[in-house]
Amino acid sequence: MAQPLPATTTYQRAGAAAGLSDDEAEQRIRQLCLHLEFFASHPPIAMKPLSQGSTNLSYWVKTKRGEYVVRHYAPDVTGVCRQQELRCQHAAAVADLAPPPLCLNNHQQVLISQYLPEGKPLALSTSLLAAMANQLVRLHRLQVQTPVLQPGRYLQELKSHAKASWMAADEALFSACIQAVEAFEAMPQDLVLCHLDLHAGNLLWQQQRIWLLDFEYAQLADSSLDLASVLENFVLDSVQSERLLQLYWQQRNAGLSAECWQDKVAAARVLYQGFCWLWYLALPEGKAQAVQHQQRLQFLLQQG
Repeated sequence: MAQPLPATTTYQRAGAAAGLSDDEAEQRIRQLCLHLEFFASHPPIAMKPLSQGSTNLSYWVKTKRGEYVVRHYAPDVTGVCRQQELRCQHAAAVADLAPPPLCLNNHQQVLISQYLPEGKPLALSTSLLAAMANQLVRLHRLQVQTPVLQPGRYLQELKSHAKASWMAADEALFSACIQAVEAFEAMPQDLVLCHLDLHAGNLLWQQQRIWLLDFEYAQLADSSLDLASVLENFVLDSVQSERLLQLYWQQRNAGLSAECWQDKVAAARVLYQGFCWLWYLALPEGKAQAVQHQQRLQFLLQQG
């Protein structure tokens, strides 16, 4: 089962995710490339760090044949299936939703993908809402076999990883999250292939369309969780948010009423922030982000 959902991943210096200096991080990537068969006949001639996640290193690498993204995963990340990530990204690439994955080396914890040279982090505006809704609908129509996300179990797993930072005051908020899960699971479910990590760092704008990156957490889940992640990670006003949901619903025809959709997305936003709060709480350097998500979670619960 895919693990945490690092929603609002912030830029870090290159080696921060792995506890390395920038020079050490680049040297690690360079050495990995030299030992990978993929680069045997065209070794790297240039590289630079890309925006980093909290648990991986990601580098642009250029060779005489082309440009690539090399992602190196932290060795202590558990509960993530790289073969599942590869299947999901491959299916999305066939549908022209994502750059194609080119090589997965489980032993070295490396995934190599095609680089999008003109890609820019998505700035979701009113003019791009239709494009965003369309890409979500196309993603949610893909047929890929994965485990199904169990939100309650997932929250418990995340809590177990946050023991070192856990305080007695956190119990009340966690209980509210569990109650939100129970209400969410009582609603009609719409299981689809979800990305589950839709923030600006994983959504690029190139060639007049939106591309999806990083399928590390992709799996079958309720469609409302992807909608929730977009609404929580981009600054949209109420009119824009409503418009995005309408554009999505009009294309999906999932057989649910508009009122049911609204209730599910509202509940999914609570769950999404709960996932993010607990995930960052477990990170040694994630306190500031955990507080941010905790405050947002409390606000959403009060609004409900």
